[in-house]
Amino acid sequence: MITFPTPSRLSLCVTLLLLPLLLVEPPSAGALDPRFTLEPGQLSHPPRHRARLPHRHQHRPRRHHHRSVARGESATNLRLNGSASRHPATTLQLTGTAPLAAGRFDTQIRQFWDAVSPHQGPPLKPLVFSSSRFSLTVDPSRYPLLQAADGGTVLLDADGTLPALVQTLIHDQDPAIRIVSGPPGDGRRLLASLLAAGGFYSVAENPVMTFGTDPQLTLRPDFKVERTPDSLLRNDLVLVSAARQGYPPALQDYIKNQGFRLLEPLADQPATAMPLRHRIVEITDGRQGPLVDRLLGALAIPAEHRRRIQLFSAAENGISLDVTADRYFERAGNRYVVARFTGDPVAYTLTRLLETKGYRVVFLEPHDTFRVVAAKLLTALNLPAVYASHLLLADAAGRYSLQMSGFLLENGAPDGGAVMVTDRPLDAGLRELLHDDGYQVQER
Repeated sequence: MITFPTPSRLSLCVTLLLLPLLLVEPPSAGALDPRFTLEPGQLSHPPRHRARLPHRHQHRPRRHHHRSVARGESATNLRLNGSASRHPATTLQLTGTAPLAAGRFDTQIRQFWDAVSPHQGPPLKPLVFSSSRFSLTVDPSRYPLLQAADGGTVLLDADGTLPALVQTLIHDQDPAIRIVSGPPGDGRRLLASLLAAGGFYSVAENPVMTFGTDPQLTLRPDFKVERTPDSLLRNDLVLVSAARQGYPPALQDYIKNQGFRLLEPLADQPATAMPLRHRIVEITDGRQGPLVDRLLGALAIPAEHRRRIQLFSAAENGISLDVTADRYFERAGNRYVVARFTGDPVAYTLTRLLETKGYRVVFLEPHDTFRVVAAKLLTALNLPAVYASHLLLADAAGRYSLQMSGFLLENGAPDGGAVMVTDRPLDAGLRELLHDDGYQVQER
């Protein structure tokens, strides 16, 4: 409480009391921060002078406490207490209340900080400043003190309710304290300010990280934190996402297996798995025969091995000629033959005879690889596809993506989904990630 010798000096003393605080901020600000105000009910006179005051003022202080809190708003209360001495001291007690959503936000930020910068040593003491002119106490439950990675102290004002004049006063008393104030509703900006004040060895904003070459997974977290100079050597790197949509569980496991920690302090919407609709066929056997079988199997086309095809009948023209096809299959009313060309003139003549009888012949040469065999077969089937790097996964917010080389057939599956045929091996982590995004991975 502020006490005055006589009530007639009330106005003069209040002015003298606020004068040092007005000098902290330039007059161009227009006025005191509306959050840094004296509540009228907190001003009263000593007991020996109450008889001179009108009766209606005696109980006023009890009716005005926490007025903004009753409306459900976030509030900061400044309580100034003085003594009856000739030079009364001023006590500032910073306390506050906040809505439930803000309290939950504070909890998320504190848990995040405990994970990214575990506290070492005894708990930090509440912030208290005392002098002959004033005494300032900051409520640690509302404005917590955090230990920085370099041993410094961070004062967290998560909701941005700490008055600017009080911030200046705190800096005047202890310039080493780092005050982090977050604008309401902008969690990413608050995390950026908090990490910048955290005393870490390195904080990278909007980094781009790639894993592998083909397939290649690209991550775009909001922050990458190296706590100490040897964090990279000790696999102590922290990735921070400020998005509300959580990462898929399979991707979280993949990141962990790569030696990183992923923190999502603001995520409140867990990722859900997509229904299986697309297929990825992984073909690692380079032999031409099994390669053709796996390609046709991926397209759900049955084939016959060593099929004997009659080109001429003796009953018709006195000539009987049969040709053995390495693979024979039919699709969309067309007949196909897969033949291996080794340079033998007889084999070449026989395949030409097949073409004259309406068969579509796919010639395979001994040196043909997966890409060549698949390109020849798909071209004969009139399925437009090119071996290239295709984007399989792409987060809507751009946080991650996955691309891989192969032949991508849009609407190639019977249910209308896509079919990807590739010779690139997939590890277990990427398989799980693709599965959660609606891809069924088959190894043939």
